[in-house]
Amino acid sequence: MRLLELTLPDAVENVALDEALLRQVEETDGQPVLRLWELESYAVIVGRANRIERNVNVEACRRDGVPIVRRFSGGGTVLLGPGALVFSLFLRVEKDRHLANIDAATAIVLDRVLTPLKGLVASLERKGTSDLASEGVKVSGNSQRWLRSTFLHHGTLLYDFDVSLIERYLSDPEREPDYRQGREHADFVRNLPISRDELRKSLTEAWDARLDPPELPFDLVRDLVRDRYRNDEWTFRM
Repeated sequence: MRLLELTLPDAVENVALDEALLRQVEETDGQPVLRLWELESYAVIVGRANRIERNVNVEACRRDGVPIVRRFSGGGTVLLGPGALVFSLFLRVEKDRHLANIDAATAIVLDRVLTPLKGLVASLERKGTSDLASEGVKVSGNSQRWLRSTFLHHGTLLYDFDVSLIERYLSDPEREPDYRQGREHADFVRNLPISRDELRKSLTEAWDARLDPPELPFDLVRDLVRDRYRNDEWTFRM
């Protein structure tokens, strides 16, 4: 698997790059890619079908200059920023027939991520639809986007994130997993007790990813940023 370690200057460009890479792998029958990235400043990333007024404290975001970006994948609304490592996997379905549907693919991907991490945090396990948790507390959220023969699985791994900011910018979610049991953000989310370097090593080993970045589709990124991700009709459509 190819490894790409690249964070673009702002949240909008990074979300656009994930979509552009997914399209590129789909259209060129390209090799699978593991991308690692981490924002230097905070941003709210809204799931494709999430309602902003129900999930986001828009006033606080505007007051503090925190951008709101609607991504093209499913899942819930998250706050990203320093201390939240994002891993984006671009996988070809036909190369592994076990990746036949969303539930199966989620289980396979998360179990593969878990294997090396459990050597560092023995209590880690899959919880809910697509979370990783330790002792019943969430440390990773994940979502997917599928095309005909390729899918994107991206997730966060918290290691040095200011969890107290979540309740400032996010409302209580409109949907929550059973294991949350109504807990506030600060009681439900925590950092992994491991370093960024340990996370990177675990992820690259889990996927046998080697530094061989693909040609980057910057023209498509530019078009997606202009036509979709900086367009309020897309961002605030729900």
